[in-house]
Amino acid sequence: MNTSSLATPAVTPAKLPRSRRREFLYLVLALIALTVALRLPAFFVEVFNSDETFLATQAEVIQAGGDLYREATDRKPPLVPYLYAATFNVFDTNDLWTVRVVAMGAAALTAILLALEARRRYGERAAWVAGFLCAFSLIACAPQDGQAANFEIFMLPTMTAGVLLARRGRTASAGVAIALATLAKQTGAATLLPVLYLVARARGRRGIAETLGGFGIPLVLMALALGPGQVLYWTVIGNGSYVGVKTISSYVALSFLLMTLAWIGANLPMVIHLPKSWTLRKSINADGKNNIDLWIWVLSAVLSILIGLRFFGHYYLQLVPPVVLLATGALMSASKRVVTVTVVASGILALIISSAGYFLLPFGSEPKYQAVSRYLAAHSGPNDRMVVWGSVPEIYWASGVKPATRFLTTNTFLAGNHPGRPGSDAAPEDSDPEVWNLFFNDITKQPPRFIVDTATASIRSAEWTPLSRFSRLSELIKNKYRVTNVIDDFTVYQRRKS
Repeated sequence: MNTSSLATPAVTPAKLPRSRRREFLYLVLALIALTVALRLPAFFVEVFNSDETFLATQAEVIQAGGDLYREATDRKPPLVPYLYAATFNVFDTNDLWTVRVVAMGAAALTAILLALEARRRYGERAAWVAGFLCAFSLIACAPQDGQAANFEIFMLPTMTAGVLLARRGRTASAGVAIALATLAKQTGAATLLPVLYLVARARGRRGIAETLGGFGIPLVLMALALGPGQVLYWTVIGNGSYVGVKTISSYVALSFLLMTLAWIGANLPMVIHLPKSWTLRKSINADGKNNIDLWIWVLSAVLSILIGLRFFGHYYLQLVPPVVLLATGALMSASKRVVTVTVVASGILALIISSAGYFLLPFGSEPKYQAVSRYLAAHSGPNDRMVVWGSVPEIYWASGVKPATRFLTTNTFLAGNHPGRPGSDAAPEDSDPEVWNLFFNDITKQPPRFIVDTATASIRSAEWTPLSRFSRLSELIKNKYRVTNVIDDFTVYQRRKS
């Protein structure tokens, strides 16, 4: 079926520019208002998930002049921690609502870019449909995934821009955009698949070379600024144990099934149009091209979700841009009633899920970090440091006490106790010895005044890797520390006076 007939009918040149600009301005304002309204829980919920407080702690280290990978590392590129730090500087507070405001901007920008692309492919009406479907779908996750200021939400605008630029033949710019997405999270690089397909079709080998050049330059500059060895290790080489396939199990398969079904269910009004989109994949749109690039984009998003075999709801946000455009294309050949039902049903689901953000904690309550954080803040000086054993970076963020080690969550880096896996699968023996050397170097250089043991509180599977499983660390604590308090089952050790 040729969809070019679905484009907006021609109007006189004198009326076209002004009317289109005015209508698109109305759409932009509507999308901003809708995004803010759906994300209002951001102003009322202290913490959606631990990723936010992990990033916030990294940002505080950066604000204090610290080195990201030597003082507060993660297996991620540097863009989002620096974005957090910049946001905290602008607002002069480390409250998480500030970065959620920036996340609102990223979500709205993604919706606006998709509206632009839908208008180019399918016509004026499609811009409204795509923009609204995107705003709804970006919230259609569990609150700690769809509402939080996670890596993915900041990756989406530049990822989307990369595909749009490639579609328009802007090869180098497309490469730069995908590089920025990759600097937010490594999986952004997967979007090179549809981008290279588009530029190869339009400009051949030269287009591919220009795109790869645009992609490579920002990455090289970032590596030179932060240290090539550090960046390479923490974003690529050091991820071996985390993304290894040897942990494939029935648990992993069940996680994939449940999370995929949950995402499909939350986006069902949009997803049910994908079969029709497939039949239309080779049809020519208003811009003279087909939609095969969108299906390659879907494939790249699926690959990004599958890598590492850990299935968190926010990973699925990468599917939203191509699925929105595919569904919009199918809807443009449907009746007005079908379009209305689809958009309204998507909006109702989004409103329900958004409202749940005020009170719903689908995977159990958040750790009671507030009391122990207040205690640490009250008993620490500005130069004191601490180690939180386990995976509760909320304590660093809420107490304001600086980390004594670059490893803000010891579960993953030191204990082989990875998120997205049963705690019973923890394998400390598989931990990288070099990582342990770095840990002990850190705490020797800046000995922590406090060590907070979250394993005794059974938080985030830390009970499977208690301190007693690590003889060298246990011996150090026995000889140099004493228990000073137990608060909400968190055991607080304080360094003995010399």
